[in-house]
Amino acid sequence: MEFDFQALDRIFHPRALAVVGVSNRLNNAGVMFAEANRVLGFAGPIYAINPSGGEQVKDFPTYRTVREIPGPVDHVIISVPAKFLPEVIADCAEKGVRSAAIFTSGFSETGEDSGWELEEKIRKIARESGLRIIGPNCMGIYYPAQGLGFRSDLPQWEGQGNISFLSQSGGLAFSGIFLGQRCGLKFQKVVSYGNETDLSSHELIDYFAEDPATGIILVYIEGTRDGISLARALIRAGRKKPVIVLKGGLNEIGIRAAASHTGAMGGKRPTWEAILKQAGALQAGGLEELIETAMTVNRLPAFTGRRMIMVCMSGGVSVNYTDRTADWGFEMPELSPETTKKLRAAFDAPGTSVKNPIDMASSYINFFIYPDIFRALDEDPDCDIIMLVFTMEYYIYAERFAPGLVDTTVSAFIEALKAVRKPVVVVCPSVVEEEKRNQIQQTFLNAGFPSFLTIDRALKALSLTRQYHSKKGSPAGRDSRVP
Repeated sequence: MEFDFQALDRIFHPRALAVVGVSNRLNNAGVMFAEANRVLGFAGPIYAINPSGGEQVKDFPTYRTVREIPGPVDHVIISVPAKFLPEVIADCAEKGVRSAAIFTSGFSETGEDSGWELEEKIRKIARESGLRIIGPNCMGIYYPAQGLGFRSDLPQWEGQGNISFLSQSGGLAFSGIFLGQRCGLKFQKVVSYGNETDLSSHELIDYFAEDPATGIILVYIEGTRDGISLARALIRAGRKKPVIVLKGGLNEIGIRAAASHTGAMGGKRPTWEAILKQAGALQAGGLEELIETAMTVNRLPAFTGRRMIMVCMSGGVSVNYTDRTADWGFEMPELSPETTKKLRAAFDAPGTSVKNPIDMASSYINFFIYPDIFRALDEDPDCDIIMLVFTMEYYIYAERFAPGLVDTTVSAFIEALKAVRKPVVVVCPSVVEEEKRNQIQQTFLNAGFPSFLTIDRALKALSLTRQYHSKKGSPAGRDSRVP
């Protein structure tokens, strides 16, 4: 099927919604979907379809079938037993519905012939009518700007986000949204697409690549029905914007799990890694890595260098972290004589070190020196990245004698770091006072600085971000041979 941006874009701009499978029973999934779209602010009519007799459900206009709705309906969410799907899809087709998201499971993911046959039946109806199906076995669409969503507690914010997320898993879709919210990411569009009976992953990737509101594309995929088209879509998208992929099912056990989850036809690790390499896509190893890499790509200025300067409060921590930095392929250069001179002028107390990694030791409580320190590092020609390691145990102890010290220190660091032009990341290791540590990390995140629980998570995100910018500027990153 030829890619049509406008046709797919209309899916995200329905005039009216209907939810099939709504009833007054406790914990009814259909009611959850209807309420979610209302709470998120969908401006058009939301109709409830109660197939068991049309009994009024809450205060939603309620009908027995989609065909009975008097006005136009562009998008339908379906939550009825699988055996009723062909009839519901036929009703939608006759009504002229543009798209349907099918929450119902019990299809190809079961591995049974009956499940495959049922999918083929609804696919045939959809293809003959022009109706586009998302799913089955999915959560559907989250598009905050239009008030579309699948849970009423999904985040809302002013303005539009620039992150779009395509997820074969519904659970990872909303987990990714909430984790992204914590990391300060605003999502533009999220699609949980399940078994891709009709609307495919490669079509959605092409759509996000062309979508002017999407700046970064995130993908969680277990497998596909059309590997060649998916590979080509990833390559096309990778030429235009960052693409970060989490692949589920990279070994035999994972492949079996993927097949039972979404009926996906997976592939071996080398195949996927070759595709992603050719596409210039970044491969994440887990959901946290996917989101934290997006955060880092989104927030840091472009860089391709490996030279890092680290600022710590502990000599032992700095030595250990220097080892980890080298293991991830980064360099810890010696500071220039000019930078060393500036740092010594700022602090030279006993126990401190103005070598890289910089050990502030007891000078960490002297807030007035922070601007001088980070200005000197920002001006150092041999520095590409600055990492601040905020070790809680020093501050918590000192706060016994100076209440409010921790928050004051964090504010002082943030003010000093705001003037830095080079990439800055913060590591807040977990040692003591976890609740307070979380608060501090969130404060750095809210101020716009990528912040991490561990050095390895920070270094992995930096490594992938550097990989993206290096590939983008290389001849290989500009390859245009793939159609």
